Amino acid sequence: MSLAAKVWVLVTGVLFLAALAIKLYFLPTAEKFSRLTVEEQMHRDMVAFEQIIGVVVTAAQGDKEYVRRALYAISADKTIPIELRRSEFLHRQFGRLKDKEPRNKFEALALTTGNPQFRTTENFIEYAYPLKAQGICMGCHVDNLGKPIGLGEPVGLAVRRVPLRSVTESRIAYFTLDLFWQNFALVSASVLLVLLPIWLFIFRPVRALAAESEQILKAADDSAEIDPVTEFEMSSHRKEADELRTLQRFMRYAKRRFETK
Repeated sequence: MSLAAKVWVLVTGVLFLAALAIKLYFLPTAEKFSRLTVEEQMHRDMVAFEQIIGVVVTAAQGDKEYVRRALYAISADKTIPIELRRSEFLHRQFGRLKDKEPRNKFEALALTTGNPQFRTTENFIEYAYPLKAQGICMGCHVDNLGKPIGLGEPVGLAVRRVPLRSVTESRIAYFTLDLFWQNFALVSASVLLVLLPIWLFIFRPVRALAAESEQILKAADDSAEIDPVTEFEMSSHRKEADELRTLQRFMRYAKRRFETK
């Protein structure tokens, strides 16, 4: 195999391994990072939503009907992508509403444990965020015995769904997934452009020099000007021998000629 062919095989192997690493490691990691970014934004939105509810309750100054109307208006507003569920405490206090009950085990788990939960369905990323009782809530939410709800106990549940396509359509995903392949292609093209002058100004002259050296060596062998070559040196006559072996043999021949004079 010629020296140039070896270099091409090496470059191709490096690019192939890089593409394989991107396929098996970088792309899944980048997708996971994009997903975590979306989940972090969903959590921040829920925290902000909970704070807004706290502001509404504070502004109501004990007016329960005002708070109830505000929460119903939020639930009915389709531009607010958050659904509200009631806890068992609120069902016992105000009566059970079927559309305000947890719709699945996922929501029920978040409501009973008080821990936010993420899950991925076929088309959505879902986030169930428990809305916990604050000090201002204890004045309105009391049971039949007049005992207020416990501080930090879930009052309700806020549920939000984000389409899975938002992960791949985010700006971060564009940079890490889409733009990265463009950059990788640009790097590959740059490597080829760097190899082009190397081929023109190094490999081609070396190949020409090796060919001339081979002709001199063959002529010297035929005229018995040098000792019989070793088996290793004879490999330079083989078709698959590279230029470096030919040049090495030529240098040894030149050295012997110089020593004999």
